Amino acid sequence: MFSGLPSLFSRWIIRVLAIVLFFFLLQQYLYFRKSATVSQDAFGTAFQSCDSLQGLEDLFVVLRTGATEAPKKLPVHFTTTLRCVPNYALYSDYEEEIEGHHVYNALDEINPDIIATYPDFQYYRRLQEGGRDAFTAEEIKTWASAKNTNGGRDSPGWRLDKWKFLPLAEKALVAKPDAKWYFFIESDTYVFWQTLLEWLAHFDSSKPHYLGMQMQIGDVVFAYGGAGFAISNPALKKVVEHRRANLKFYDDFTGGHWAGDCVLGKAIADSGTNLLWSFPTLTGDMPADTDFNTSFGGQDKKPWCFYSASYHHLPPTEYTNFAKFEQDWNREKAFRLRHRDIFRFYLLPRISSKHDGWDNLSDLDQGEVHSFADCRATCESQPDCLQFSFLGGSCKTSTAIRLGHKGYGVTEQAKSGWIVDRIKDYTEKMDASCGGKDWVLP
Repeated sequence: MFSGLPSLFSRWIIRVLAIVLFFFLLQQYLYFRKSATVSQDAFGTAFQSCDSLQGLEDLFVVLRTGATEAPKKLPVHFTTTLRCVPNYALYSDYEEEIEGHHVYNALDEINPDIIATYPDFQYYRRLQEGGRDAFTAEEIKTWASAKNTNGGRDSPGWRLDKWKFLPLAEKALVAKPDAKWYFFIESDTYVFWQTLLEWLAHFDSSKPHYLGMQMQIGDVVFAYGGAGFAISNPALKKVVEHRRANLKFYDDFTGGHWAGDCVLGKAIADSGTNLLWSFPTLTGDMPADTDFNTSFGGQDKKPWCFYSASYHHLPPTEYTNFAKFEQDWNREKAFRLRHRDIFRFYLLPRISSKHDGWDNLSDLDQGEVHSFADCRATCESQPDCLQFSFLGGSCKTSTAIRLGHKGYGVTEQAKSGWIVDRIKDYTEKMDASCGGKDWVLP
C-alpha cells in the first residue's frame, strides 16, 4: 500500500526545487534590471536612468569654460549635469582632453589680426604657445582670487571670455544644425533638465525664441550667461547669418565691450529676436546665496513660487550632493522642484540659531555692537528681521533668509545666526503669496 510513496516524494522534491529555482531567477532578473537603470559616479553615488528625460535629444548643450578652471570644474559635470545629455560640446580657450572628453578651442576661427593685436589676446597667445605651463603659480593664484568689478572680473581669462560668445553661436549651429534648442551654460551652472524640458515644451521651437535671466548694460538687455540661456533653432540661424554679414562691426563691438553675453544679446536683438525675461525659472546664484523673496524679476515673479530650472556659482564639491538631492526628489515626487522646495528640503536643514565661521549674507548695517548676542538682540527687536551676522564688532541684519557660505575677516571669523522661530511664519506667508504661479511664460 506504500509502494507509490517514493515516486510521490520525488515529484514533491522536484516541485519544491522548481519553485526555488523560479524565485532565484526572478531575484536575479530584478537585480540586473535595477543595475541596468542605475549608474554610479567616482564616489559610488548611484544615479537613476536617463530614460525619463524625453526630448533631451532635441537640445544641443554648449558648455563654456576657460583653461585655468577647466581641469577643476569640468570633471564633476561628466557624472552630474552632462551625464544624461546626448548632444553637447565643451568649449574653452585651449583645446585639450579632460578625463576622455574633448574640449574644443572656441577662438580658433577669430581673425588672426585681432589675436595678434588686441591686448585681450596676450594671455591667449601665451596659452597657445606654452599651455598652462606658460603661467607662473603666482599668476594663476592671483587670477583665481581676482575680484569682481563694475567692468567684470579682473583676470585675463575673464577678459578673453567675451570673445567666445558669438563664435560659439556659429559653432553650435554647425555642430548640430537640426537641434530644436541650443542651451548655453558655464562650468558652474547647474541645470534641472526635466524642469527645463517641461518649460521649453510651452514654446514653439519652430519660431525664434531667446530665453534667459534678464540683465542690462547700457541700452542692451540680454540673457545672463551664468544662469544658462536657450535659443531656438530659427533664432540661432538668424543671429549667425546676421553676424556673418556684419563681422567687422561685431568684432569691433566685442573689442570695446567687457561682457560677452551682452555682445551676443545685442546681436540677437539686432537680428530681430527679443529676450523673454526668464528669471526666476533661470537664476544666477547658487541656492545658498539666493534670496527666495527677491523682487528682481518683479513683484509677481519672486523665486519662491516658481519651478527652478537652473542655478549658478555652484562649487564642484556641491554638484554630487545637489544631483543626489534632485534625483531623490524626482524618484519620490510626481512634480518638479520649485525654489521653495529647495529652500525647505535642501537648505533649511542646515540653518540653525548660530553658525561660527559663516557669512549668511545679511546686508543691513546696524553699526557697532559689543557681541554676537547684542547683534541677535538687535535683530530680535525688529519684527521683520530673520537673520544677522557679526564680524569685528559690526552687526548686519536681513529681512531675507539665506544660508550663505564660509566667511572670514582679516583677523577673526564671521558669525551668523537666524531667528529660527520666525522661519515657519515666513514660509507660510510666502506659500500664501503664490496663487498658482509656475512658469515664466510670454
